[in-house]
Order: sequence, then structure tokens, then C-alpha cells
Amino acid sequence: MNWSFDPSSWLKTSAAFGPIRTRLAERIFGDVIDSRVRSAVKVVDNKWWDQVGGGSGGPQDKKWWELRDDFEDALKAWRANPLAFRIVALTTDYVVGNGVQVSSPVKYVDKFVGDFWNHRQNKMAMRIYQWCDELTRSGELYVALFTNPADGMSYVRTIPAVKINEIETDADDLEKELRYHELRHDDPVNGKWWSSWGSAKDDVGTPVVLHYAINRAVGCVRGQGDLVAILGWLRRYKEWLEDRVRVNRYKNAFLWHVHLDGAGRGDVEAKQTQYSKPPSPGSVIVTDETETWTPVQPKINAEDVKDDGRALRLMIAAGAGIPLHYLAESESATRATAKEMTGPTVRHYEHRQLFFCDLLLDVIEKAAYRSKVAGGMDHHPRAGLQLSYTVADLREEDSLSVAEAGKTIMEYLAGMKLQGWITDRKAMELAYKFVGEVVDVEALMKELASEGIGVAE
Repeated sequence: MNWSFDPSSWLKTSAAFGPIRTRLAERIFGDVIDSRVRSAVKVVDNKWWDQVGGGSGGPQDKKWWELRDDFEDALKAWRANPLAFRIVALTTDYVVGNGVQVSSPVKYVDKFVGDFWNHRQNKMAMRIYQWCDELTRSGELYVALFTNPADGMSYVRTIPAVKINEIETDADDLEKELRYHELRHDDPVNGKWWSSWGSAKDDVGTPVVLHYAINRAVGCVRGQGDLVAILGWLRRYKEWLEDRVRVNRYKNAFLWHVHLDGAGRGDVEAKQTQYSKPPSPGSVIVTDETETWTPVQPKINAEDVKDDGRALRLMIAAGAGIPLHYLAESESATRATAKEMTGPTVRHYEHRQLFFCDLLLDVIEKAAYRSKVAGGMDHHPRAGLQLSYTVADLREEDSLSVAEAGKTIMEYLAGMKLQGWITDRKAMELAYKFVGEVVDVEALMKELASEGIGVAE
């Protein structure tokens, strides 16, 4: 038996079986193949989109490109929109006021605070206003802390929130932030990773980033600026004002219609050349009986939309948490009503002031810790750094009335004490509560006892 291999016949047979195998695979396993291909493509796509877009942090956070739009729109509104600029400025004016002073009763701690605060690389007295503006506008503040190993002094710099496109957190604890990714113009592909305080606090040679956020929902790592909720209404109000200006402009504009009696084509062209420029206001026009000048005004039936404008301003004011008279609209309320409307706004500024001042104390505490590490000695006194701050009181006009009311309640409580109807502890609790101060009565009684001041239970 003779057998020989014919390549041409083999190729024909393989080609015939190829389509059969394909048809059989599509008919029997088509859905499985399609599902596997879709999953593979999705994985590849997600991988590349994650590299382009970055991650925002928590499960409830916005996508990075949405956050970037918020940051850019808020900055643009602050630069170009007077209302947005004023809302941010109002927050800083009330929260920071004439400045913040940080001090400590521990002498060497107080000296470190003064050196850090007034250092020419920090200039905190000026920097805090910029920080408050950024916190209000972006909803986040990223403070980079650089420590000089030679003398232990730390220098602060701020990274714009729009440059931080990814925050890496612990898988089981969103509040434990590990590092931050910054987009860099000098390295747009790789960017730069910054270490968090928890991951590099003892490595003085490595700068760390401190992250602070406001208006942060549960499940979110990123904050939200105060302008984000009102950006759409700011834009609508701006467009409404521009439309009103255009209407008023065209309402007062007019054209001259010149009628020539019995004029030929040459006469009309000559007059057109003569009157190529309209006469200026106040001019005297002298004509004969063959020429008549008539002003023509556009008939624009512009209805009164004052209430629409006020409704837009109300939405902006409500979103910013301020009454309309804060935006120079004095006719919106009487003096008594305006005073009542100020209460919630002042409370909002008090909450922000508390957050911002605590932020400053946290920065100084971490700088002091790094100074301790750099110096190789323990700068922590037994009771801690004992840092405290002094800032302008947002309720200065109420101080006199509170003092008078406090004097009255003290006389009332003293009378109750003489009658034996109340203990010193309860009297202290009621007195501080009445003047609006939150005090730990138990801790205060222990402190008074340590100084030899007896307080009856």
C-alpha cells in the first residue's frame, strides 16, 4: 500500500472543518463565549479608566471627574461671580475675624508654637485666611508638612484639592487614610504619592500630608465646598441679570427714520452718505418740508420680574446659610426680623470656627510631635501640650445682655442656696447652662478641689 501526503488536499480538508467547528461552538457554547469576552473587555476597560480617572476614596464619594468639575466651577465662580466671592469672604471674615492666637501654659511648648507660627516659611497669621478660603471653596484642605531634621522646625504648604485625584484608605476603616495621589504637570502620567500622617509620622525626612474636610457625608472621604450646592443658582442668577441688562439696553435704544418727499435714487444715496453717522444726543436737526425725521424704538414688552430675581437670591442665600441682608439687600426685612434671622447663620459660623481652630491645633500638635522626634527628646508634658486658642467672639453684641442675665441668675441661685434648696454642684450646672457655656461640671469641681476651693455636692 502506497501512501503519500498531499498538502493541497490537507489544506482543503482543514478549511472545510474550520467553519464547522466555528458553527458548532457558536451554537453550543455561544452564550458562554460571549459572556467571557464581555467580562474580559470590561476588566481591561475598567483598568484603563481607573488609571485615567483615579479613585475618589469612599463608596459614597463622587467620581473623580465630577469632583474635578466641582472644584473648577467653584473656583471660577469665586473669581468671576460677586455673590460667590462675597459668600466665601463672609465665612472667612466671621470664622477667622481679626486672627487666631494659639498658646500653651507650658513655657517651652508656647515657645515652639510662637516659633512655628511666626517662622518666615510659615507666616501663619497671614496663611490662615487663605486656608479658610480654600476650605470654604473646595471643602477640603491638604496641608503638606515638611520637617527640617536639623532643628525640628516644620514648614507648611497647601496642595490644591483639585490636584488630589485619589485617596488610598484602609480596607476596613475609611477614616484611616494611607496616602494621597497628586496630579503633577511635570509628570502627568505617574503623578506623585504623598504619605499620610499615620504612615510616616516618625520618618522626619519624609513629608506628610494632613487632610481636613467639611460637609463630608457618611461613607465619604472627600469633602464638599459651600458653593457646590448653589453653583447652578449662581449661574441662573447671573444669566437672569444679563438678560435684564440686555432688555433695558434695547428698550432705550432707537433708530432714526428719515423720510424724503419726492426724492430720486441719487438724492437718497446722497442723504445716506451725509447721515452715515447718527447725530449725537442734544443735536439740533434743521430740515425743510421735504425731509422728516422720526425716532423708531423697538417695542419690547418686558414684564416686571423683580420677584423672580428675589426668588433666585433666596435660593442662593438659603444654600449658603445666610440671610439676604448679608448680601446687601436691606429692604428684605426689618431690623427686628434681620436680628432673628442672624441666629442660625452665626451658629453655622461658630461650628465652622470650631472646626477650623481645631484644625490649627492639630497641625501644631503634629509639628510639635515631629520636632520631638527630630530632637530625640520627649517634649510632651504629662498633661499634654495643653494648646488653646483665642479667636473673635461671633456674638459680641450679646455679651452685655448675657452678662446681665448671668448676674441675675447668680443672685437667684445664691438665694436658693441660702434656703438650702439647691447644692453647689447643681447651681454651677444651671449657671453655666443659662449663659450658654458647655462645661464638664465634674472636672471643674475636681479642679476647684485641687486648688483648695471647697464645693458642696
